[in-house]
Amino acid sequence: MKPWTFLISVLLFVVICSACQSGSSDDDSSGDDSFDDDINDDDIVDDDIDDDVDDDVTPPVDDDTTPLDDDIDDDTTPSDDDTTPPDDDDVDDDTTPSDDDTVDDDSTYSWSEMTSGTTAWLYGVWGSSATDVFAVGGGTILHYDGSSWSAMTIDNTSVNFRAVWGSSATNVYAVGVGGTFDLPYGAMSHYDGSSWLGVFRTSAFLGGVWGSSATDVFAVGAEFDGGMSPTKTAILHYDGSSWSEMATPSGIKTYLAGVWGSSPSDVFAVSDSGKILHYDGSSWSLMTCVSKVELTGVWGSSASDVFAVGYNDKNLGVILHYDGSSWSIMTVDTIRVNFAGVWGSSASDVFAVGMNGTILHYGD
Repeated sequence: MKPWTFLISVLLFVVICSACQSGSSDDDSSGDDSFDDDINDDDIVDDDIDDDVDDDVTPPVDDDTTPLDDDIDDDTTPSDDDTTPPDDDDVDDDTTPSDDDTVDDDSTYSWSEMTSGTTAWLYGVWGSSATDVFAVGGGTILHYDGSSWSAMTIDNTSVNFRAVWGSSATNVYAVGVGGTFDLPYGAMSHYDGSSWLGVFRTSAFLGGVWGSSATDVFAVGAEFDGGMSPTKTAILHYDGSSWSEMATPSGIKTYLAGVWGSSPSDVFAVSDSGKILHYDGSSWSLMTCVSKVELTGVWGSSASDVFAVGYNDKNLGVILHYDGSSWSIMTVDTIRVNFAGVWGSSASDVFAVGMNGTILHYGD
């Protein structure tokens, strides 16, 4: 979603939560000691912020049911305004999907909705196996055991979790946004197989997390100004001992909402301005840009089978696919939902999650 829309949602989240918890603020302070300050960049760390974000926020939905425009720009040169889609001259104006714009990897598989047990927005999904899957959202973390979804007990329900990833069933990270009306912050929590505890806070709003191993973890997001525009693209890296900030492509100022890779030298990050960044093991670069689409999550089963999810300017869900050479739009029944996260255990067992507890499944 657009940075201003997301921030307004967080601010509303905060006002409601503050009113509900005005009589119990002392209880919320008990979780603060669990956060460690181990990001090397002093400009990005802030440890003295309260945890007050409401999770019951549902952004408005456009009633226009016009299908998605298929506009993928492979030009890797950033535009002058890096927070907006490329100029009209750089995109395909054909709004009618062609055969080349759709992907049908296996006609045996299709997307179907699951029962989540919640109406909260779900932004991220990850699992260690088909019977150990986590989905996160506004003050919510769900778990799937292979047959049904259930809510987990978490240490901080005031954080609007945006993404989840783990190196194993006992080493799982969830990132998001917490704080107050005046002092929002990025937050990270960790699951050790038995309980969730806070790890650190940062001035960057965190939207995605992924790693190739327990000692190679990426967290992405952005810092924002008072006008609710991104001032700095944020990519953090964990080497097994500490977190540090990575260099991003020059001139790119966009909110990164998702990250995934097939290896330490093949990492994708997607943004709410339709941009897709790629890391080759040494540096990040702009890979492509999708016009009129906000991308919120990315996952793949291999370097040549990558899914990216989001929604278009008509508030219709969008699922993209990368085959190792180019990105294209998948065939999905028109659905009025803002997709926010995607994960799978294999190419034929993929979950996409979004607003109002929506979970779609791709496969058998």
